[in-house]
Amino acid sequence: MNIKKTIKDHPLVTFCLIYFLVWSLLPLLRQALPMDTIEAVGWGENCTLGTNKHPPFSGWLAYFFYDIIGFQSSYSLYALSQLCVMFGFFYIYRLAKEFVSKEKAMYSVMVLAGTIYYGFSAIEYNVNVVSLALWPMTAFYFYHALKTNRLSYWALTGLCAGLNLFNKYTSGVLLFSMGVLMLLTAENRSKLKTAGPYVCVLVCTLVILPHLWWLKAHDFFTFSYFVGRGSSAGFENWPFLKHIVYPIKFFAAQVLFVLGSVLIYFGACYHEKKLSCRADQAQKAFLFCMGILPFLLMVTISAVLGAKLKSMWGFPCFYLLGLLFFVLKPYKMTPALRNKLKRGAYAVLALLVFGQGLVILLNKSDKFHLNQKEFATQMEQLWHHNAKGKPFKYVAGDVWWAYNVSLFAPSTPKPMIWADPQKNPWFDMMDFKKSGALILTSDKGEYQRIRDKLGFVNRPRECEVVVQNRIGKIKKKIVYCGIYRGFGEEK
Repeated sequence: MNIKKTIKDHPLVTFCLIYFLVWSLLPLLRQALPMDTIEAVGWGENCTLGTNKHPPFSGWLAYFFYDIIGFQSSYSLYALSQLCVMFGFFYIYRLAKEFVSKEKAMYSVMVLAGTIYYGFSAIEYNVNVVSLALWPMTAFYFYHALKTNRLSYWALTGLCAGLNLFNKYTSGVLLFSMGVLMLLTAENRSKLKTAGPYVCVLVCTLVILPHLWWLKAHDFFTFSYFVGRGSSAGFENWPFLKHIVYPIKFFAAQVLFVLGSVLIYFGACYHEKKLSCRADQAQKAFLFCMGILPFLLMVTISAVLGAKLKSMWGFPCFYLLGLLFFVLKPYKMTPALRNKLKRGAYAVLALLVFGQGLVILLNKSDKFHLNQKEFATQMEQLWHHNAKGKPFKYVAGDVWWAYNVSLFAPSTPKPMIWADPQKNPWFDMMDFKKSGALILTSDKGEYQRIRDKLGFVNRPRECEVVVQNRIGKIKKKIVYCGIYRGFGEEK
């Protein structure tokens, strides 16, 4: 097999293979699975049709890959993240070919190597990473539904749109943008007289309906998570400022995170011959609504409501960034431009990999280098030493420590986050109260609040956790732990 010829004839396949291997293997330098990742596995194992933060789809995927396919291997979850990225790349390429040549479609994907969301941030599996696959899939099938008006494409659009909502609520901005596009042109509006759009809505509704039923049964309590994440603390005396500061900060963060892609494209095109945009109005409308409007909607929501949007909520918005460059700001493709685009993509990829490697190697945080199995085993031993023969069924406390013990302790106790029944409605609270739980927090005040809430919790014990990174630097941390003995027993 001629490797050089294969690389030359299939540059996008080569790029994607290198991309997958680098970003799935690099995080193995960590000694601890990321917090969002172990939380997702916990959702998939313990939750049903909802979680305390998001719909359950990302958790189901994580649990399936980790526990069933991956045989509880950390690599399975890092690989899952990159599979989401690869699915996104595949559908971006297929969609881009509808607007530009195959060659430009290929570079539309490669340019995304400079967007932090597709590499640096994508090693930590979470709902945002799943969005990197679902948004391009939805856009691709929606484009063909509009183009052909075939029921199969409308149904696939509805399926992907439903999975988007089943993954994260903020994907509603993409669905809203699709609705705007439907009304924007006479040709699209004419589709409303056919069955297709209604099949799409029906399929989407059927996909998300079980979760909507679950939300209603639990008083829509997950929405309090978004209210808390979008808090406006610090502007009590000048409330109007939050309508200015928050959207500017969100906008600036997104510009910073895509800066690498901007540099790859316009750095390569410098001194090259600029061409005029040849996209027709229908194409421009599609690209605006699907590639720009979702981001603008988020900025507008922040400005109107004065809501603090987390920068990571912009994760999937830039999937069409490379295509937008090639369509709206095209340059003549010359051998020199091809080489510069390719070298630029690999150079920025190498810089981001190097930067992530340094972050992992030098970081002393328990979030990176906690020996999770050793810690969880120690906590189980603590339980058995103090719990008078009770089986180890529950661990309660903050997300990081509780999920670590739940996932890695031999008994795999169920995680009761913050020991709060309202945030854990999928558990049998009577069984929790009878069985007791190990209490874990890194904040003594929080431990006391749990103690006041539950009763029958002994005084906190200070457990020293020693974390050592890959270059031998050590950091010590105190975790407050104790036993909730369950009702009917004395403290």
